[in-house]
Amino acid sequence: MYRLLIVTEKQSVRDMFEGMSGWEVMGFKQPRLRATTEEALACMEKHHIDAIAVDETEAFADLNAHIEANCPTMLRFAVEATPEEQQKTIRVLDRLLNQIRADHSNNQYDENNALQYTRDRQMKALLGGMIPTEKELTARLRMLRCQEQADVPCVVARLGLDEEDPFLTERWHYGSDRLEVALRNFFGGDQPHMLVHVAVVSQDEVRVLCYPRGGKMLDADSVAGFIHEVAQQVENYMGLRMKVLDVQSIPGLKVFAREHGAN
Repeated sequence: MYRLLIVTEKQSVRDMFEGMSGWEVMGFKQPRLRATTEEALACMEKHHIDAIAVDETEAFADLNAHIEANCPTMLRFAVEATPEEQQKTIRVLDRLLNQIRADHSNNQYDENNALQYTRDRQMKALLGGMIPTEKELTARLRMLRCQEQADVPCVVARLGLDEEDPFLTERWHYGSDRLEVALRNFFGGDQPHMLVHVAVVSQDEVRVLCYPRGGKMLDADSVAGFIHEVAQQVENYMGLRMKVLDVQSIPGLKVFAREHGAN
């Protein structure tokens, strides 16, 4: 059972959570409710907390700073306006927690690595047009403590794969997930001026998302040079030919939500 903490000064929020039932069916213990930073910190020290929701007010600035500094793997979620919307958010939260807690390797479980693995999966779902709405996209980015925001301009590249390429038909026998990991190692996920996400979205297409860091916007032409250079390195070292189909600036990750029809 996962454990939630809700920190709020609003009686209406407390009433909503106290009135919601079926927590065990959804995979959660009854949430703990606290009204002050001091009460929340005491609760976090005494109990393991999997995810937290905090009022977005100045009164909890110190608590938010503590979470950012000391709880890097604790998921965060929003308080919704109605119990029905809150249940939808909780169900998404449950799926993400299940992914993080799953053991994806033969190595000793590491929560930081598991969280990053889940972030990568969500970015693949996003780039493949599998997240239905901008609201859900924003919620997932928040839950997983991602640096990325839905409305920050970024650059996306589309690279074509030839299904008849001998590399794919004769040499590579590990599937698209392993190919994605190999390509991610070439592109590098954490560049000095951008975050890079790689997704094999179909048998004939790879998408590379470049998201700015440090507040400086990305130049599509400069990113295109980076994409072409790495694609050439992939061909030189792996023997896989990828054709750069296009590199373009987009107004934000939100364009990949299905509601925009951009998949």
